[in-house]
Amino acid sequence: MKYKITFFDFWHISSGVSAGVQLDATVVKDNFGLPYVPGKTLKGLARENAELLDKQKSIEIFGDEGNKVAQSYFGDATLDEVTQRYLLQEKSLQKHLFDKVTSTKIDQNGIAEDNTLREIEVVIPLELYGEIICDDEAFIADTLSMIKRMGLNRNRGLGRCKVEVIG
Repeated sequence: MKYKITFFDFWHISSGVSAGVQLDATVVKDNFGLPYVPGKTLKGLARENAELLDKQKSIEIFGDEGNKVAQSYFGDATLDEVTQRYLLQEKSLQKHLFDKVTSTKIDQNGIAEDNTLREIEVVIPLELYGEIICDDEAFIADTLSMIKRMGLNRNRGLGRCKVEVIG
């Protein structure tokens, strides 16, 4: 089954890498420098929701620690092919997919604490597409519809999204 993630705000799925003095955290990018959501990120969120809906069915579909192998595969969510091809031809436009967000820790008196300034790379709101292989598509669709935020700083306004099955 195919799915679509629509991001309504800036979002950040961490690559685990900083960009030196420029950025404390960068987003995950494919080999061409384009943003994507790894399938394992979506699978983890779907699994969390599946456990809320039906613990036993969750184990059947997602497996458990060493006892049961997962019966599902979540592919990465990427830009549609037309957009990817265009951005690969017009590489100078790729930089416009990204921005940065700055934050700092504020103490009880409303003053910024020393050495707490952070800048993270974020991706602009856009749509990504992927594929999931699973026998119980209706159950997976239910778990996906429960996802409302994704990535870093979900509780601080980043990553507001909608995940839906499109085919």
